Amino acid sequence: MDVSTDYLRTFVAVSECNSFSLAVSRVHKSQGAISTQIAKLEEQAGIKLIDRSQRHFRLTEAGEIFLTFAKETLAKAQQVKRLFEELNAGIKGEIRIGATRSVGIYVLPDIIRGIAKEFPGIKLSLFTQSRVPIYEQLKKGELDLAVVLSDSSPAGLVTKPLRSEPLCFVVAPHHPLAAKRVVSLKQLNATPFAIGIKGNEFSDMVDLILERKGVAIPIQGVTISNLQARKEAARAGVGVAVLPGFAVRNEVRDGTLKKLVVKNIQLDDTYLMLVEPMRKYAKPGIELVKTFLEKHLENHN
Repeated sequence: MDVSTDYLRTFVAVSECNSFSLAVSRVHKSQGAISTQIAKLEEQAGIKLIDRSQRHFRLTEAGEIFLTFAKETLAKAQQVKRLFEELNAGIKGEIRIGATRSVGIYVLPDIIRGIAKEFPGIKLSLFTQSRVPIYEQLKKGELDLAVVLSDSSPAGLVTKPLRSEPLCFVVAPHHPLAAKRVVSLKQLNATPFAIGIKGNEFSDMVDLILERKGVAIPIQGVTISNLQARKEAARAGVGVAVLPGFAVRNEVRDGTLKKLVVKNIQLDDTYLMLVEPMRKYAKPGIELVKTFLEKHLENHN
């Protein structure tokens, strides 16, 4: 059954005005035309939408339900209209992407290049920072999308986990533990670490995961605020570093870092997550970039 959006618009106007006569100026139709359209809607529905037995205007129970549907349908129709207008004008404009620092360094550069090549009319802006300010900027409308590394979803935002990202213990190939096929928890706890600073979101997340697995928070070693610098410290033989798999993939492949297998210890996975504000409508450019990110991050290893 096809329902005219013009009829829906008339029904919403009558319902919100609580009157056929008051709706005349709003929809620019005669009262007779309005009555005819409402009657045709009721005929299509096979049920009364307005209770005409009462002196005062009142929707039936079915009419109340239909009013919600009508408003949603008209909102969607308006979105389609805007979409056609923007498509006709060409996909362009600025899309602002937030990313946690490790994701911005190791994951997004090639994907950003692909987006720029695929959609030359879109101007991309990438902002790398910690999760909390990213989430706040998404809620304020200062960012359009974000890709973060996390083990939990934020409240008040729309989140889609794209893929799991394992954390791993890594050492230099000349480190004493590198020659061991399996490392015991006792050996690991006796080894210096290259650790992050307290108060850093990633470092605090790692500390909690290690604590859950019975790994002592190391007091020996060196504290380094930057993830990339911790990786380089591990490569230099300073100690063990706990890093996301994507940050050490090339080094493990090239043999400049070695992943440790720790007996009975499997670190919890973190997740690459796509995060966006709650919104009724997203510009075509945002939807295109979002789809591109989903496709390439879900498949990228």
